[in-house]
Amino acid sequence: MVELIKSTVKCYKKKTKKMVGGRKKTYQYNQYQVPLSKSDNLTCSEEVFVIPQSQFDGLIEEEVESQLNELEENQRVVTEYEKELAELEWKHSELSRSYKAIVTKNAKTNKRLRLEEEKITSLEKENQKLLSQLQRINNEYANLKNENEALIKKHNLIEDETNLKKDQDLWTVLRSRLTKKEIKDEKFDD
Repeated sequence: MVELIKSTVKCYKKKTKKMVGGRKKTYQYNQYQVPLSKSDNLTCSEEVFVIPQSQFDGLIEEEVESQLNELEENQRVVTEYEKELAELEWKHSELSRSYKAIVTKNAKTNKRLRLEEEKITSLEKENQKLLSQLQRINNEYANLKNENEALIKKHNLIEDETNLKKDQDLWTVLRSRLTKKEIKDEKFDD
């Protein structure tokens, strides 16, 4: 803060004598002094500024007016900042609510995904089990098919043999009949 020093200007008349055109003339003019006291704590050769009281009052009024204007401007800025702060707090609360909703939704989705992954794992295990059963059944089927083919071959061989025997039996029967008939014919001829 600026420290002001108050003093009163003292005036007195000073006379000087000068030679002008060979004649002595006396001139008189006002001399001014501003006395300072030791308690003002000024050092020698320190410069000071002197402002008359009338101008000082105007300067103070201007400074006060400037300070008031600055205070009003600061007050307006503070009001704007308060509005902006209130708006930001409202946005923050809205974002907090939506964030909490998203976090809750994310937790539910993660839980659902975890359950689906567990289902997938159990289904994969069951699928592996069923595949191994299917492979075992396919092996049994292949074995049964091979056995069936072998049995069909055996059956065909047996049928062929039976048909062959029947054919042979038929020829044998025919031969025997023919031979009997020939024998009868011979007997009749005799």
